[in-house]
Amino acid sequence: MHLRPDHAVRDLPTLHSFIQQHRLGVLTTSLPSQDHPTLQCSHIPWILDEPLASENNNDVPGSLGILRGHIARQNPQGKAMIEASGSATPVPGAFPTDALTAPKEIHTLPEEVLIVFTSPVDHYISPNLYTDTKPGGRVAPTWNYAAVQVYGRATIYHDTQDPQTESFLRQQLGDLARLGEEGIMGYGGSGSRSDENEIDGRRGDASAAAPPKPWKIADAPLEYIAALLKNIIGMQIEITRIEGRFKVSQEKGAGDRGGVVEGLQGMTATARDMAEFVRRGRVLP
Repeated sequence: MHLRPDHAVRDLPTLHSFIQQHRLGVLTTSLPSQDHPTLQCSHIPWILDEPLASENNNDVPGSLGILRGHIARQNPQGKAMIEASGSATPVPGAFPTDALTAPKEIHTLPEEVLIVFTSPVDHYISPNLYTDTKPGGRVAPTWNYAAVQVYGRATIYHDTQDPQTESFLRQQLGDLARLGEEGIMGYGGSGSRSDENEIDGRRGDASAAAPPKPWKIADAPLEYIAALLKNIIGMQIEITRIEGRFKVSQEKGAGDRGGVVEGLQGMTATARDMAEFVRRGRVLP
């Protein structure tokens, strides 16, 4: 990623916050194979395990955080990862979370993987919006956006006979469901809903507006979950490098930024969201 000083973001808590607000990341792998494309990517929701507060050494495994995800076994990228991890030399230990014990033997991909997280808010910026720098001067159109790139070493859990694979996948599915049901939908607790007593824009009493109970993996039939676990593979990414670029007209003077805000505010909802980013000079609240 090209990181000019105006737009570069290297603060780890800020980068982690961005990932937590934009969970869907594009996993890219480059795995030479006679049977599968070398370069592949998939859109995957991720769980972020942040490092302990005491970990401040970037050379310590997991000190930049760990990402956990899963992918369909029939996905060509999944097949390529199984092939590559199977041919790699198993190494002892893992990057376990507190809920997992380290497997006796794990398989890692031979090369780093890349995961890209992007904000759904991006917008074209016309020179006509600037008030200090007039069109025809030293100015050109540009595009505002925000993205975080994560590089890391991937451990692959694909052995259906290994209890550790089942343990990892069950935790992954359970954590992802809890994040979605409670953290995003607001079911069964505090979540993204601003008012649990409001339905379809109308306010009512608490009993009428009680949110549904959160779905849990235990709610599904046992045979269905057993079949599901055999058809997915798990991925645990030890983050080795992380960087972000939040480009919201910071390089412009106050007058030009004000012109961008004024111009975008009269356009679409996405444009108005970008106007707010430019106005406050940052992407995260």
